[in-house]
Amino acid sequence: MQIHYALSEPPRWDRDDRLARTAIVHVTPGLDGVSRAVNEAERGLLPAEATIVVGQPLTMDESRAPAGRGLLWIQLQELPWHVKGDAANELDAGGGTWTESLREDYADRIQARLARHVMNLETAVLKRVVLSPADLQGANINLERGDPYSGSLSLDQNFLWRPFAQQPGHRTPVRNVFQIGASTWPGPGLGGGSGTLVARELLRHRIPASGRLFRSRRSRR
Repeated sequence: MQIHYALSEPPRWDRDDRLARTAIVHVTPGLDGVSRAVNEAERGLLPAEATIVVGQPLTMDESRAPAGRGLLWIQLQELPWHVKGDAANELDAGGGTWTESLREDYADRIQARLARHVMNLETAVLKRVVLSPADLQGANINLERGDPYSGSLSLDQNFLWRPFAQQPGHRTPVRNVFQIGASTWPGPGLGGGSGTLVARELLRHRIPASGRLFRSRRSRR
């Protein structure tokens, strides 16, 4: 799940103002809390206390919002695709699919928890947009079941075996057709990594020994 916030002012974190200058903050009860949330999600339950990954884009690029405003994005990685119930026994899972009401109700739970740490969150929200796992898959075919990483990062689908053991690397069975993106090595979270590797391979095989890629008309005379 992803939750995007437009805020009327920058977020004010409780306890430690250094958090306001941190690009990504993880809000969790601790290691046991992460383990519990993963276990609940694996059993098809909405975690009572999912790990809240808070992105603060303005710490890296202030131009992304008007002066004096705030932006947050939230990522929840411990949610089930097919919802069988609620670990906190508060929300109705209904037929097991991600309905609009279930999506917004669960986002309300997350917002209430985050508001314990971001003191002005509840009063500063100008706009909230929530994307459930179903919404994410519907928006991008690569986000299978809402997975933001374009495929599992398990050992058998990572490193030399990404995207899968029978077709690792960036080459495809089609001559001169290469694949890049999060589903290929080195995987997600490394912007442009796979494209850089493919570009280097293409250049290594196609650039003349002189190292010149282009020649001007003047140089041909």
